[in-house]
Amino acid sequence: MPKKTLVLAVVVLSMLAGAAPRPASVVGTWMGVANLTAVQVVITAQGTTGTCKTIIGTMNNVPSGGASNIQGFYCSSTGRIGFVRNDPTTNVTFQTYSGNLSNTARTLRMTGVFAELAQVGQLGEYNFSLTK
Repeated sequence: MPKKTLVLAVVVLSMLAGAAPRPASVVGTWMGVANLTAVQVVITAQGTTGTCKTIIGTMNNVPSGGASNIQGFYCSSTGRIGFVRNDPTTNVTFQTYSGNLSNTARTLRMTGVFAELAQVGQLGEYNFSLTK
C-alpha cells in the first residue's frame, strides 16, 4: 500500500472511531432561528420501527405565534432529519425542512435549510439552526 494511501486510511479510521453517536431520540423542545425568525420546535413523538423513525410535533414563531404542525422523519444512524410544516387548520404544507444533527457536543444542534412554499415574494430556500 502506498504511503499516502496508508496515511489517508489511518486518518479516516481515526475520525470514524472518535465520532460520537447521534442521539437516538429528537423528542423535546428545540429553540433557534429559521431565516431571521426566532422559532420553537417541539417534537412530541418519535416512531419506534424502521431505520428512519417518524416524528410529529409543533412549530411556533417566537413570540408572535404562527402555530403549525410538523411531521417527518429522523435517522439516528446518519443524523439526517426532514419534516414539513403544515397549517393546523387546512393541513396544507407551507415549508419543508431538511437538516442534520450534531454528534460532537453536550448541546444538541440541528441545522439545515428550509424551503418557503406559500408566501409570494418570500419563496425560496433559507437556513435554520436549532439547539436542545
